[in-house]
Amino acid sequence: MKNFIKFLCIILCICTLLPLAVACGEDDFIKLSFKSTLSYDYLKSIDGESVEINGYIATSSPVNGSFIFLMNMPYQSCPFCVPNTTELSNTIEVYPKNGERFDYTASAVRVRGTLAVAPSVNDYFTDPYGYKFNFKIVDAEYETLTSSDMGANFAVWEKFAQSGIIDEIYKMYDYVDFVCKWNEYFVNYYTDDEGNKQGGFYLYADDAKNTLEKGNKSYGTDPEYFNNLIKKIEAIDKTAFKDLVTNIRQAEALAKKAYNKLYNGEYTSEYKYVEKFDRFDNIYSINGGDELKSELNKVYEGFEGWLGGWEL
Repeated sequence: MKNFIKFLCIILCICTLLPLAVACGEDDFIKLSFKSTLSYDYLKSIDGESVEINGYIATSSPVNGSFIFLMNMPYQSCPFCVPNTTELSNTIEVYPKNGERFDYTASAVRVRGTLAVAPSVNDYFTDPYGYKFNFKIVDAEYETLTSSDMGANFAVWEKFAQSGIIDEIYKMYDYVDFVCKWNEYFVNYYTDDEGNKQGGFYLYADDAKNTLEKGNKSYGTDPEYFNNLIKKIEAIDKTAFKDLVTNIRQAEALAKKAYNKLYNGEYTSEYKYVEKFDRFDNIYSINGGDELKSELNKVYEGFEGWLGGWEL
């Protein structure tokens, strides 16, 4: 009888300690999503905590394994950035434990490490590539995932990623950014007709028109440009990507509004000293330019939220 009671006590102790063992394991990690990382306030509230997140390693991650670019889409070579900036978007930099390095894998991975957040939303970490980001995961390690670990929408998400459409969408946002902020684009230096190197300048209105008519942004002026992009998306799955289509239509309306301002002459110029180039020049301002930039930020944030909403 004594032995039986002793046995029961051992079993009870094991049952009591088992939940504690579990609590000290996986449950210690706060599960991040790419969408939740869009909120600086949320990230700051868990600064220094142990976190985990699923994603893919971009192939452009440093070959020396010093860190990786983690993304929520497969087959993406380069980190995403907010248009016309080096500010990372839907991309997380992950650093290994001291003295260790990461090996590349094309498989989906689960990253676990410590969240490090910049002191304020306008402070940024930087890396050797010049990218800016206000949070990262450090002292990290990862494990590969299997197909059974993936969400229900994985198949359609993978098909979308394989299509390369995401790169076209980023190219589209580059176009929208240009028509909304062409006066902020500049040429650092140029060579004149006599072969002399001249100082830089901010674009004139005619420079912007030339870029849109026959330059590297002329693709966006095709009357069917946005329609064709949407057709490609809906060919994959019309229902799954309806929110993305709505976002692209918003970007189209904004681009048209900004385009019309340029061609209707809704801008002014002022001849003044430009410290950046150490010269006097005509500097252009778009009428309602701040409103255009505000609308652009909102539309792009909508896209970031949509993209970040796809989780493994």
